[in-house]
Amino acid sequence: MEKTITKSTCRNCHGGCGTLVTKENDKVIEVTGDPDHPINAGKLCVKAGQVSIDQLYHPDRVNSPLIRTGERGAGEWREASWDEALSYVAKKLNSYKENFGAESVVFARGVGMNNQHIISRVANLFGTPNLASISYVCYATRVAVTQATATGTFAGKIWDTVAVADLCGEPKCIVEWGSQKRTSNDHGLIGFKFLTDALKSKPMHIVVDPRKPASAGPTDIWLPIRPSTDAAMALGWINLIIEEELYDHEFVNGYTHGFHELRERAKAYTLKKVSEITWCDPELIAHAARNYAKTKPACILWGNGLDHGGLNAFQSSRAVICLMGLTGNIDNKGGNVFFPAPKLNYPDLKEKLGSTQELKRLGGQRFKALNRAGFAHPPTVFQTILSEKPYPVKALVCVGSNLVTTYPNTRKVIEALKKLDLLVVHDMFMTPTAQIADVVLPACGNLERDEPRLHLHIKGPKGTYLDTVSTKLAQVGLRKSDWEFMIELGQKLGFSEYFPSLKEMSDEALKPSGIDWDQLKELGQLELPLEYEKYKKDGFGTPSGKFEFLSNQLKTWGYDPLPNHTEPSESPISTPELYKEFPLILITGIKESNYYHSQGRQISTLRKISPEPRVDIHYKTASSLGISHNDKVCIETPNGKLVMKASIVENMLPQVVCIPHGWWIPERAGPDHGVMDVCANVLIDDNPDNCDPYFGSSPLKGILCRLTLNGK
Repeated sequence: MEKTITKSTCRNCHGGCGTLVTKENDKVIEVTGDPDHPINAGKLCVKAGQVSIDQLYHPDRVNSPLIRTGERGAGEWREASWDEALSYVAKKLNSYKENFGAESVVFARGVGMNNQHIISRVANLFGTPNLASISYVCYATRVAVTQATATGTFAGKIWDTVAVADLCGEPKCIVEWGSQKRTSNDHGLIGFKFLTDALKSKPMHIVVDPRKPASAGPTDIWLPIRPSTDAAMALGWINLIIEEELYDHEFVNGYTHGFHELRERAKAYTLKKVSEITWCDPELIAHAARNYAKTKPACILWGNGLDHGGLNAFQSSRAVICLMGLTGNIDNKGGNVFFPAPKLNYPDLKEKLGSTQELKRLGGQRFKALNRAGFAHPPTVFQTILSEKPYPVKALVCVGSNLVTTYPNTRKVIEALKKLDLLVVHDMFMTPTAQIADVVLPACGNLERDEPRLHLHIKGPKGTYLDTVSTKLAQVGLRKSDWEFMIELGQKLGFSEYFPSLKEMSDEALKPSGIDWDQLKELGQLELPLEYEKYKKDGFGTPSGKFEFLSNQLKTWGYDPLPNHTEPSESPISTPELYKEFPLILITGIKESNYYHSQGRQISTLRKISPEPRVDIHYKTASSLGISHNDKVCIETPNGKLVMKASIVENMLPQVVCIPHGWWIPERAGPDHGVMDVCANVLIDDNPDNCDPYFGSSPLKGILCRLTLNGK
C-alpha cells in the first residue's frame, strides 16, 4: 500500500511542534519534524518522533472502558462499552447531586492539554464549583499575578494572559528566573529553539536559580538564590533601580499606579538585607539589577521556580512583574510582551454555575485569586473528602491526571481517593490513580485527537498562532479524546442541548475568528500579528487603567496590594530548631526533559535515559556526609522519606538538594506501582496554612530536609 505523509502537530507536551507523520497500511510508521513549521523548523525533542509511535501502540495502553468488579485496588475489572460505562457514571453522579448537592462531585484535570474549557462546561452545567487542577502550582499563578497587575479585563480577550519574554525581538538582556526554557516550556513558548537562537547574539545572560544546569549554557551572572526567597531578591533589585534612578521615567510617570508606595515598600530591601535573606553576594545582586535596568530591551523568563514557593509564590511573581514595569520592559519589543489573544467563544458557560454554588468552592473564600481562576484548592479537596467538612465529597472525575503522583502528601491523597464512593479516571495507562478507580476510561494521546486548541496558544516569531491540538491519524481500540469523553458525559447527565457534535462545538468556539473547524484544519495555523506598546492606545485592563504596582484588585480582596517577602514556612529563620534537625533545603519539581511530568515511564527509549529518580547533591555537601556518586541516600523531611541514588553536582547552592517529580514505576506491581518509594510528593506537606495565601500554591521548594548515607 502506498505511503502517505500528513502534516500534524506534536502534543506529547503542551508545546506544538510541527511534525510529518508517515502511514503505511493504515499504520503510523514514522514521525519526523516538519522543516517548514515556524516554531521548531524540523527539530524535535526526545519525547517526540519514535516515542509518539511507541506510545500509540504500547501494549499497556487502556483500550476499552473498565468497571471494577473486585476490591478497590485488587486489579479486578470487566470490560464495558462506552455507553454502559457512561450511563453507570452519570446515574451515580446525578444521585449524589440529588442527595448531597452538586458540590459533592469534584472534577480534576492535569496539565493544560486543551481540556480545561470543556471540563468546565460539564462542571458548570452540572452545578459543581469544584474543578481541581495542577495549575495551582503551575503557570496559573503567573496568570493571576499578571491579571492583578496589568491585563485585568483584557486577559484572554484581547491580550494573552501572561507577560511572555519576546525572545524573537532581539533582547539585549535575558534573565532566566526560576525557569529553564531549553528543557521545559510553558505558556506556548518553545524555549529550546527561541532561547537558543536569542542567546546566539550574546545578550547579557542572568540566571536567578539555586541551580545552574548545563542547559542554561554560558551565563554572565548567576545568582544561586536560597529557594523561595525570590520576592526579596526582586524587591532588592527594585530598591536599587529606584535609588539609582535607573527606572524608566516615561513609563512609570505616564502608565503606572502606586509608584510612590512601591518605592517606600522597597526601601526596606537594602543590598545587605537581601543578601542575608537570599544567601547571594550583594555585589552580584547589584551587578545583576543594574545590568537588567540599563541594558535595553531586557526580558525575564519566569517559571515554575516562582510558582512553587509556598507562602511566597504569588508575591514572588508580583515582584518580578513589577520589575518589568519599573524598567519599561513591558509590552516592548524584546521585553515581556502581551501577545494577542485569539478571538474565541470559550465553551466554559461560567454563567451556568451561579453565585450560590460558586460560594461553595473548596478553598475559594480563602484563596481568592485561585477562586477567581475558577479552581478548587486541591489539598483542601482531599482534606474535605476525609473530613466531610464543610460537606461530603462523594465522587471525583479525573481527566488526564495522575493524582497520586501529582499532589502533596501522597499517602493522604491515596487515603482520600480510596474513601470516595466513585472515582472515575480517563487516562492512557493504568496509573496508580487508575488502579484504585471504580471506572477507568481509555484516553487518546498524540496522533489520536482532533480539536482546535483553545488553551496555551503558541507564541511564535511574528505573533500568536491559533492552531489545532493534533491530527487524528489513528484509532486504536475504543479510546476517546478528553473532548469526546466530556461531550458524551454531558449528554448522559441530561445536557444534550449543550453538547452537540465535536465539530459543531469547534465551529462555535472559532466563530469570532471568522473561521470554522474545517478551515482551520486546512490552514494549519491562523497567525495573529504581534503589536507592541498596546497600552499607549488601550491603557491596561486594571481598575485604574494603568500598570498597577499597587494592585486595586488585591486591595479589594483584603490582601497586601504591594509585593512583599514572607519567610518560608520551614527555613533556617522561621523554624531554627527544625533546621538543626534538617539542615539542608530540598527542591522538588525538577523537570527531566525526557519525561512530561508523570508520563513516559513506560516508554523504554525514555527510561534508558533516566531509569530511576536520583538526588542531586553538591559535591561539598556530599563530601562532608561521606556520600559518593551512585551511593544510595535517604532523603528525609518532617513529612516522609525516600531512598535514591546520588548524583554529585557542582553548579548548585551547596545547602540545596534536588529531586525530580512525577515518578512512579509502571513495571512494579499495582496498585501503587512503587509510588511511595519514588514520588517526591511523599516528602511534601499539604497543610493549607503553608500554602500561598493568594493562590493556594503548595511549597514544593524550600523544604527542610536531611540526608543519610545508605538510609542509615
